[in-house]
Amino acid sequence: MKKNKKFINDKYNDVVDKYFSISKEYLSRFYASSIPYFRRVLRFIALPYAYFILVNWKECTSSPFQVFKDFIYIFFILKDFPDYYIQFRWWEIDRSEWKFYYGSFYNPYQRGRLRKEIQKKEYEILFEDKYISSQLCIAADIAQPEFLGYIEPKDHYHQLLDKLVEKHQRVIIKSTRGRGGKDIYLAYKQNGETVINDRFQIKSLDHFILEYPSILQKYITQHKLVNNISVSVNTIRTETLLTHDNNVLILGSFMRFGLNNTFVDNQSSGGLSVGVNIETGKLKKYALDGRGKQYTAHPDSGFVFENFQIPFWEEIVNLSKRVQTSFPYYKILGPDIAITDTGPIIIEINAIPDHAGLEMDYGPTLKNDQVLIEFHKYNLLINKPIKRVIMEKELV
Repeated sequence: MKKNKKFINDKYNDVVDKYFSISKEYLSRFYASSIPYFRRVLRFIALPYAYFILVNWKECTSSPFQVFKDFIYIFFILKDFPDYYIQFRWWEIDRSEWKFYYGSFYNPYQRGRLRKEIQKKEYEILFEDKYISSQLCIAADIAQPEFLGYIEPKDHYHQLLDKLVEKHQRVIIKSTRGRGGKDIYLAYKQNGETVINDRFQIKSLDHFILEYPSILQKYITQHKLVNNISVSVNTIRTETLLTHDNNVLILGSFMRFGLNNTFVDNQSSGGLSVGVNIETGKLKKYALDGRGKQYTAHPDSGFVFENFQIPFWEEIVNLSKRVQTSFPYYKILGPDIAITDTGPIIIEINAIPDHAGLEMDYGPTLKNDQVLIEFHKYNLLINKPIKRVIMEKELV
């Protein structure tokens, strides 16, 4: 009798567990599928912010009413958010060309499509955490700045930093989860004392307080031709896609330069970025700042950007492709590459590169038929105008 009762209880528990698992799976799917729409509603609410705050009206020559109509078209027809309207300088571009801009990977529809196969959430930490990423590069024998250690706020790190600076002259302290050039420090000797430069001020090592777990790397000496443009460590961002045939497409590229003698080059930290012709490795005519202002030359050095030949361009392309094929489970990556006198070196690998930032400098990535075909194969296209291009060109 007890055995029968136990058998019935076990069967009951199995049924409950089964239907609980099924319900949990359906709820999880519903939650995942509803997130893009929820985020879309939030962005609709944010449209006035984009219109009044993000548009640089000193730079934009279009009328306010025309910009309003453009915003409506971008949001409802292209299914995008017009936060990059000013950086794309869309008022200067025929509207028929706008559909070839894929837009930001952070926007709801793009994000939802990418998460399914291209940039799976469970792998993101491998690149977003700079300690893990650096260890992956070491394991894959991918060139990067010399790794000197890992420290946490609870550690006695002042003495270690002092010793490392004594040995290596300059040491980079980089938060494992920092973005956009933030939480990066440079340690070096000044008047015989180890100091910390946080881009805004220089303080003695004794007054430096580490807030986040960080990696330590040897500061690199960049190629002399690049150093003539800006003394910051200037990096090339390439964006790569692993195709269905396991080939690598370069989606586009741009180069970044710091201003005011800072040691970081990120545009979000006040730098400039300029598109690169991926066939030749030469810079395009205009660099842009974060407000869409154009520059033909670097404000500090006066160096003219157009047609500057990036050293070791072929090696940069090959290194970018090697990074992508080394991590085939994550199909779009954005390696940041610096150039030394002996060749290119990986500074970091971005799991969710700023695709809209790329298109701001490089131009519309879907203008390339190969890219357009692969985006279609991966079901990444989000609006009807670009889907019609696929059909009209008979690319499928």
